[in-house]
Order: sequence, then C-alpha cells, then structure tokens
Amino acid sequence: MKKISTILILTLGISFFASAQETVLWTGEATPEAITYYDMVGWAKTDAAIAGKYVNFGTEEAPVLSSIVDNPAKTGINKTEKALILKSLMGKSWWPDFFNFSLAAPVSITEANRYLHIYHYRQNLNEGYSVNINKENPWEDADKGTKRFDGNLGKAGQWEDIVIDLKWYMENAEPLSQVCILMDRNWGGGAEDPTDYYFDEVVLSNNPLARGVVILEGMDMLNGQDQAQIDALVFDTQNAANSYSIIDNPFTTSTVNPNGKVVKFSKSADASWWQGLKVNFPGIHKIEYGTKQYLHVFVRADIDCQIQLQVIDNADGDHAEMFTYPKEEIDGEWFDLVWDLSSYVAVKSFAVRFDVRTDTEGNFINSPAGDFYFDEVTIDANPDQREASSTIGVKSNFRSDMKVYSVDKTIYFSVPDASRADVYDMLGRNVISSRMNANSELNTISVPNKGIYILKVGTKNGSVSTAKVSVK
Repeated sequence: MKKISTILILTLGISFFASAQETVLWTGEATPEAITYYDMVGWAKTDAAIAGKYVNFGTEEAPVLSSIVDNPAKTGINKTEKALILKSLMGKSWWPDFFNFSLAAPVSITEANRYLHIYHYRQNLNEGYSVNINKENPWEDADKGTKRFDGNLGKAGQWEDIVIDLKWYMENAEPLSQVCILMDRNWGGGAEDPTDYYFDEVVLSNNPLARGVVILEGMDMLNGQDQAQIDALVFDTQNAANSYSIIDNPFTTSTVNPNGKVVKFSKSADASWWQGLKVNFPGIHKIEYGTKQYLHVFVRADIDCQIQLQVIDNADGDHAEMFTYPKEEIDGEWFDLVWDLSSYVAVKSFAVRFDVRTDTEGNFINSPAGDFYFDEVTIDANPDQREASSTIGVKSNFRSDMKVYSVDKTIYFSVPDASRADVYDMLGRNVISSRMNANSELNTISVPNKGIYILKVGTKNGSVSTAKVSVK
C-alpha cells in the first residue's frame, strides 16, 4: 500500500449531540416511563417454556426476568446510576432471545424524533445484536435497513450508543410502539457464551450521530502502513474458516499499485456469498458532500468476477453496491471501485465481498474458495477512478481497423463483422448491451450520460475489441 498523506485523528463528537431534540422513552430512574414493558417476549415467560428449559435468560431460580441494577461502567459515556440487566444462561436455544421494549402509547415519527438511541453494554461481543421495530421477534432479511437493523458493538465491556434510523416509519406514517432486540445473531447455532447484557437511556432524537461518538478525521480509511491505524480497526472475516493477512504487495510489476502493503483475503469453500472481509472503524467517518464523499477501494482478483461493497451507516443501515471486476479487460491489474456515499450521514464499517454470484433466477449463491486482495481504502472528493502515473481502467485491445468517436451522448464505431456491443462505465457496470448489424459500416449506441466509457465489441468469429471513449 502506498502511503497516503492523510492523518487519522480522533476527536470526540459530543458537541454534535448537545443541541439535539430528545424524547425520553426509558431511563430506569423515572416514574412514569413512556416504555412500560421491558423484558423478554411474553410467550418465552410461560410456565411451559420455562419448564422446557427453552429460555436463555434470567437465573435458574428466576428465569427470563430483567432487573434494574447499578450501572457497571459509569466512567464511559453513560454516567447514570442505574441500568437494565439481562443475564444469559448456558446451553439454551437462541430462538426466544427476544427482549422487548413496549410503549404505553405509540409515538408518531417525524424529522424531530427520527432516530432511536439505545445505550448498550455487554460482557462478550458474541454475534452482535438485531434491533427490530414494531414486532416481537425478528423481521426477515428483506427488511434489513428499514425495519430490522443488525449491528455489533465495537468493544466488550463498555457502553455504546446504538442508533436506529426510523425513516421507513416516518415515511409510512406508522407510529413506534415496540422494539425487539435479538440478543445474539447466531441464527440457529449453539447458544453463545453466558453474558451480562445491559441497556439504558432509550430516547428519540433528531440527531443521527451516536452519543459520545468518535469522529474520524482525514480521508484515509485503511492503508496498511500505519500500525496504530491497523490496531484501531476490527477485522471480521464473518466465517471462522475465512482468513486475512496484511502482506507485502506481491504485484510489484503493477503500473497502478506496485508498492507497500496490501490486504489479502482468503475465502473458504464453505463461506456464504455475503461473507467477505468486514472492517469496523473505531468511530465513524462523516460524509461531507463535495469534500468527503466518494469511497475508493483498490481490488485485485485472478478471475473476472462481481465484487460487492457494503457499508454500515451510523444508524446501522445496511447498504451495498455491486461492481464488475474485468480481469481480462484490464490484464489482471488493480481496479478502483468508486461509490458515491453522499446520501448517507456517516459510515462506521465497510466490507468487500469477492466473487458474488447469482443463479439463473437472480438468487445469490455461494462461490468457490479463492484468494483476493484490496488496498488503499480512502474517501475523498474525487468521483473518478484513481490512476497511477499512467492509467487505471480497461486496457484497450484496439484493432487497427476499429474506428470510435462520440457525438451528443452517442458512440459511433466501425468494426468489421461486429455482432454485439457492450458499454461499461468506469465502475465496471454494464450500461448498454446491444446486438449489431454485422453488415453495417457504422454502428451507433447511445449512453444516458456524459463521461468515460468502455466499449467492448464482439464479432461473428469470436474476436473482441475494446476501447475507452470519452462522451462529451
């Protein structure tokens, strides 16, 4: 990884919350509270469930009961005296682990109270939490980011502020009435290690930033040269059989990125399609339109493949964008994936998912094991792919008898015996695909916007020509 001349600076973002509007829902220290029920889902507290030992919280003598106790860590961001505790048990199923907050009266959601904040503390991180709105158990995968919010705390043994964006409920005029928290997302696996879980200070606010959040300055997200930066990041392989390492750049002949360190990700044969390498920041990177807006990730693979970038925003929203890595077109070079994040407030983690595949019906499927690389993760004001001293992008396989030019968002080209044309943008996404008239001396294909495109023309005999064209 080449050293980028930016510095990682940590500053407390407390001032961002000071002027926030708040609606207090639960504190554990006031009467009355807007939240009147705070315990495991009701059916898990029945005599039959308890007798069947189908319960993962409480004690053997008093199962599934929450209680209010002394705050375990008043030196952190939560300095209140009391907090809510749930104590997990050994060897129980994950299924009834649904802790519910229920409001005495539903609350309408507007811009003034759009963000739900919950202080959370746990002894062990385990598999992370899932917050589900207006349902007593988890929503399905299709509802992630709107009704269900999966997340992880950054560190065990400290309070952190979970922030949930209730945008869907605001736009659909559905009041907030209930919050279900799945304690650990092991989704049918064995029970997690016994752990004390605490919650406190549940509020609605107009502030999208977490209370006590650390704002990460600079544009360098990951370069591999700064050991202090590496130590501050949390790498998550999302599958115990996956692995990663930070190694000397093995691609020393590259004209794009030949030096320094790179991240090598080894995906196992049993990895699910979504299990790439996830990187959690020690705070958040605020998105600043026109200044800190575009996420850049250099990637490299041994095959043509689809690569998906995922970001988790400051309110635990899950966002993903798919890119094409055209190994054959760029002769196996590094390729810069660029994603405009201006629609988000901030990001607190990102993941790179390599070789993402779908079946004939468009459903995601697993792919074989393999080694993949990424490098120089930055966020800046540049919407264009990064280039080395020469260029990055598609290496042109330009025939001497191929003629290409553009006029008013139309690409004109002449290739003898042309049968098919594909146009890609500089993010590797297919923009237009069209069948050609092989007998035509001049073919045309229109693109939606101005910019730099890659034209790929196939012929009847199977040959392929490519060219980079600027559409103005």
